[in-house]
Amino acid sequence: MASNTELIKIIKDVATAQNYEITGSDKEFDVCIERWNAVSFLIRENGSGYLEVHQWEPIPGIKSHGQYGRAVYSLRSVSDVIQFCSIMISSSAIRAKRKE
Repeated sequence: MASNTELIKIIKDVATAQNYEITGSDKEFDVCIERWNAVSFLIRENGSGYLEVHQWEPIPGIKSHGQYGRAVYSLRSVSDVIQFCSIMISSSAIRAKRKE
């Protein structure tokens, strides 16, 4: 079984390859391309020892403001991380590229 450190490295490597911006520490970090088009995730190690992923949610009616919602994914294995990385790759490829 892979450690969270190894799982986090995989996520960060894929995020970097897909041109996501990475901020934060190894215990809690953001990966985002364009937060306002909902391609932004907060990944953190929770108290139970696995990684949880929160997605950015815009606040209706308030342009360029939002917050991270409840955890939408639980990453407990390499397989889970690969599936999440697939989501990041797909999100990067098909995201709306609006001009403000």
